[in-house]
Amino acid sequence: MSGYGGYSTTSYGAAGGDNDGGFMWGSQGGGSQSAVKPINDESLRPVTIKQIIDAEPAYAGEASFRIDGLDVKQVTIVGQVRAIMQQTTNITYRIDDGTGTIEVKQWLDADKQDAASDSGPSFREEDYVRVWGRLKSFNSKRHVGAHVIKPVRDFNEVNYHLLEATYVHLFFTRGGPPQDGGMGMGGGGMAGGDDSMFVDDGNDARYRGYSQKAKKMFDYLSRSGNPTEGIHMQVISREASMTIQDVMTAAEELLSHGTIYTTMDDETFAILER
Repeated sequence: MSGYGGYSTTSYGAAGGDNDGGFMWGSQGGGSQSAVKPINDESLRPVTIKQIIDAEPAYAGEASFRIDGLDVKQVTIVGQVRAIMQQTTNITYRIDDGTGTIEVKQWLDADKQDAASDSGPSFREEDYVRVWGRLKSFNSKRHVGAHVIKPVRDFNEVNYHLLEATYVHLFFTRGGPPQDGGMGMGGGGMAGGDDSMFVDDGNDARYRGYSQKAKKMFDYLSRSGNPTEGIHMQVISREASMTIQDVMTAAEELLSHGTIYTTMDDETFAILER
């Protein structure tokens, strides 16, 4: 299993490796480095090529990168082969996944070099492949040192990979899925703050077509008992975990639909009962 906080996924079980040492989590199976690495360093992470291009260097002078604030070294990508350049010691593939392009280098085993040159790769240009490898940089140019490259047999794998990469990105930037099974105001949802999901418990027609901010404010006013004197925006901001700007935006939307009205002043609101 590879793990990132609460997110985990089973290993892909690919066999093989290059002189980068394979991808055994928590350690390096070969090469000159033998020290055990932290699990977050060596866990296999599904990414898009754009994430690789935008990754921040983790340490000066080292081929180490950070994506979403975590060190990332082992990655898997899925994309289309745009070019194949075979050399004496390695084969370089140019891979495009729709978010960007990157070079993938697969070093040839000297003992198996003759066999590899006879058979060549099991895929051609324009084919889709999945790559497992190590994120590297040479002369300030990033590439993936491939451990394994396999052709994609089912195009659903392309869509699955993009969804998985998106899920992992959202996990680290917005938090994990709800723990209480709900998606309402419990605070356990994947999204935080004004992006939290909302359940229309009452199936009220006034909920339909509203933004998440407006729904969140309306829901708070409903649960507060909707006092006739209204509730000030500062209280709404504090109790509903919304910024003042979000409360103002939500209030504008609800006022334009005639769902709420101002009471004591222009910053105090109550639901217009119908």
